[in-house]
Amino acid sequence: MKVISIANPTGGTGKSTTALAIAVAAAEYGRNVLLIDLDERANLTFQLAIENPRFTMLEVAAGSVSTDLAVIRTAERFDFLAGAPRTTALESMQISAESLKEKFNTYELVVIDTSSALNQRLLLASQLSDAVLYVTTDSLNSTRGVVLAADFFKQSLQFGVLPIMTADQSQVLSILKNDFKIIDPAIPNDQSVLAAQIENKSVLSYDKSGLASDAYRDVTYFLLEELFSSKADAAL
Repeated sequence: MKVISIANPTGGTGKSTTALAIAVAAAEYGRNVLLIDLDERANLTFQLAIENPRFTMLEVAAGSVSTDLAVIRTAERFDFLAGAPRTTALESMQISAESLKEKFNTYELVVIDTSSALNQRLLLASQLSDAVLYVTTDSLNSTRGVVLAADFFKQSLQFGVLPIMTADQSQVLSILKNDFKIIDPAIPNDQSVLAAQIENKSVLSYDKSGLASDAYRDVTYFLLEELFSSKADAAL
């Protein structure tokens, strides 16, 4: 099992969209995938048309429910552990990251949509993760968020920074390229991303051959190669 976090504590960077797209693409490539919403805002959970989920990481970590019972099977071929504002209570718990990680060992790949803040849940994600992918738009606050998040993930494999839906990467590159690998391809502007959110789908399912979908598949293929040290067999 490998765990990857998608990280940037600045809001509006495309973090949840990216986590969902990578989970769907990895499932298309034949991987057994669990997607976890660890963001207190639960935007990813809302995007998947889930309100007031019965179980979250809080209940799994507390041991009050099994992983099998807590996860939701989705039509997009990945399992999902929903998020909710109550996951902030994780910050007052004594949690063994190693024991918690073992609860998900039936999966090949776990993708974590991390907290949109610098807090204990972001630290927990870093302790669970084998690797991290930072995302950023071309705003100054977003690029600063990458630098802040990197302080939490010093022990994780650093994939680099994925520019999200930006035509002009000059600012992203100039600020970050000396310290981070810039992932290519960047995710281009694509109206299908918003349309997919309205339909409560990933962009890959909504527009299989769209620009953003193709870019996310390329990025996911690269991530799987790096994580599993072998070519990812496409099962599309």
